[in-house]
Amino acid sequence: MASTAASEITPAAAAPARLDRPGLAWALFEGGRIPYVVMLGVVFMPYFAKTVVGDTVAGQAEVANFAKYAGFAAACTAPLLGALLDQRGRRKPWIVAFMAILVAVVASLWFAKPGGAGLPIAVIVTLLVLGKLFYTYTEMLHNSLLAVAASGGSMARLSGLSITIGSSSGFLFLIFILLALVQPEVPLFGLDTASFQHLRIVPVMAALLLIAASVPLLLYARDYPPTNKSWGASFGGAFAYLGGLAQHLKARPNAAKFLLARMIYADGITAISIFTGVLAAGVMGWSATELLLLGIGQLAAAATGAFFLARLDMRIGSKRTLQIMLSGMILALLIIVGTSPDRIFFVPLDGSPLAWDGPVFARVTDIVFLVLLLTMTGLTSGTTASSRALLASLSPASEAGAYFGLYAMAGTVTAWLAPLAIGWATAATQSQQAGFVPVIVLLAIGLALLSTVKPSEAPQKENP
Repeated sequence: MASTAASEITPAAAAPARLDRPGLAWALFEGGRIPYVVMLGVVFMPYFAKTVVGDTVAGQAEVANFAKYAGFAAACTAPLLGALLDQRGRRKPWIVAFMAILVAVVASLWFAKPGGAGLPIAVIVTLLVLGKLFYTYTEMLHNSLLAVAASGGSMARLSGLSITIGSSSGFLFLIFILLALVQPEVPLFGLDTASFQHLRIVPVMAALLLIAASVPLLLYARDYPPTNKSWGASFGGAFAYLGGLAQHLKARPNAAKFLLARMIYADGITAISIFTGVLAAGVMGWSATELLLLGIGQLAAAATGAFFLARLDMRIGSKRTLQIMLSGMILALLIIVGTSPDRIFFVPLDGSPLAWDGPVFARVTDIVFLVLLLTMTGLTSGTTASSRALLASLSPASEAGAYFGLYAMAGTVTAWLAPLAIGWATAATQSQQAGFVPVIVLLAIGLALLSTVKPSEAPQKENP
């Protein structure tokens, strides 16, 4: 079993009852991470599929490849890394190293030029895989610090706050992109729209936000103290812990069942975040402006959802909150799969009736599709916060690194499955919507498995 200095810091002892500067510093880290996610889903992936690859269906297949390979890599490495960190103690030095690599990889996407004129598609996919891998590592490190960052009994609150901050940051980021880079005839800095510099600069800006969000975490957030073990002893302890993992999880069946459930439904949720922009661009034919407006709306929905769902979590508990959110996502996806410019939930319309005479989202089906995507995004943001809070309540603080390594693995060990299934379904049917059916299946299986978990926590009461 992993032994760590985490046992020297319990959440209740390490933090006062109210949110303090170290806790806020932990939450602010999400302010740079979520803009990176929305940059990929709303700006870069649609650009990559439509302009770099040149075909949305083939582009969706390339996006599926990137997600599949990233999932394989993270699944093979995240558990060992988490167990090793429990043996070493401190997380911040690792965050510095992984963030440096992530920033360099993200900024390199500037060279993804139209039609493969810059980096070859294979190189771009490799960069995307590396970005996703090191993003997963930083996510695991950040999550493992939740227990020492939160006040006693306020993990759901702080987890929800971090999502709200990140969503708000991403919201402002996309507003800036829309007003400064996409809408003007001459974008800011005189960027050339013919070579898509106004879109290619966005990953560089996201990389700068990653750096900015890391500073408060590194300066003020709490960290686990070093264990002063040698590297040999640390690796030996990590392998010993992983070797006895099956027996260890057998002693904590609810944590094991939750990790299994999360492994399934997180795969579907990750696919939603990666493929949403590509789906909207391909099925509904939305423009770059409409995709940015979608992203802005999604971030507003995510911030709102995280805020209210965190409070629902404190009232009824993380498990029941997750069940509500997963059920809502399944329903929204069922309708999305049956909606296109000339039909709503498989019901054909008389042409493509207009909702209003405007430049964006003019059709009735555009409005329906938009509302469904916003609803699903709001539910997804709450899922992240409640999942972290539920695992933190089910796992001992002394093994936070290993459990959140497993948590990261549970989100990545089958992360190749949804992209692979989406790729197969898309290729077989030549339909982007049919390619999303496997996502519905994964969410439904995850929901069924979650129902077997018996949470140990009582609903948390918000501090006055």
